[in-house]
Amino acid sequence: MSSAAQPLTSIKTRGQRKHRVADALLKAHRANTSSTLPATTPKTSSIRVVCISDTHNKQPTVPLGDILIHAGDLTENGSFEEVQNGLTWLSPQPHKYKIFVAGNHDVLLDDVFLKNYPERRYGQKKTKQDLDWGSVIYLQDSFITLELPASQQQPSIRSITIFGSPWTPRYGISAFQYHPNSSQHWEDTFACLDKKPHIVVTHGPPHLHLDRRDFHRAGCPYLAEEVYRIRPRLNVFGHIHASYGREDVTLDGVQRMYEEVMRGWVGWGGIIWMVTMVSWARVKHIFREPEEDNKKTTFVNAAVVGGPHNELQNAPITIDL
Repeated sequence: MSSAAQPLTSIKTRGQRKHRVADALLKAHRANTSSTLPATTPKTSSIRVVCISDTHNKQPTVPLGDILIHAGDLTENGSFEEVQNGLTWLSPQPHKYKIFVAGNHDVLLDDVFLKNYPERRYGQKKTKQDLDWGSVIYLQDSFITLELPASQQQPSIRSITIFGSPWTPRYGISAFQYHPNSSQHWEDTFACLDKKPHIVVTHGPPHLHLDRRDFHRAGCPYLAEEVYRIRPRLNVFGHIHASYGREDVTLDGVQRMYEEVMRGWVGWGGIIWMVTMVSWARVKHIFREPEEDNKKTTFVNAAVVGGPHNELQNAPITIDL
């Protein structure tokens, strides 16, 4: 049979076989290393971070905490009135800090988009410069270091750095979008960082992390690569409403190779590397060798709406750091 007549299903089957093997190896790795050394009592009290995203003009009840993070799509159409109403709701929330990163629906905040699509100003003359932000901190490819008390008993200060970016891969006509094949976008975006952030807030998810939409993964692989490089303690996003939730992942070599296999960036050679790393991690675990550093990252898809009409369906997600 000629190569042109080879059934496409054989190619699909080979890819699925690699994926099944990679899934099994990752599952075994997590099972082997899940029981860690006894946890020690933290010397400082935790910082409570409340995560929401994709409110789309809704105003959900938000639990108390130290930091409130909104990961974009505050509005439905992105008009001045909608953005201002959202900020007026966010600003008086009782949290010490309120962080907001725009989403693709928040078009008022994207000057380049409005220049190309002036009709999305909806006839309004007011711009983002006319907004009253109140106490809301807006991050657009930028970061901020916040200070909070370490504990009620000890008046020392604990610092936490948060980086925020609104960009998502191009899909339709929306604000803050880049070409899905742009491998340089996120490397350039994170270039402004002069220190590792504790929290990364992006509107869209990294690939393979709470990014499932219908039968495919909608997250960005290049964002996932940068998250792996930075290894923040927390990555908050939304955008893909159907994948609301939380997952805690150890971003080690096995996880990275697994993701490269699932993306098709490596072949069976990647599977062999996974076998080697899983085996070595098992040996280290048997002899109770501690990890060199803390590689655990919590991923949160905080989209609170769902369904065809963006109804409120999901509760805000609270994380203690």
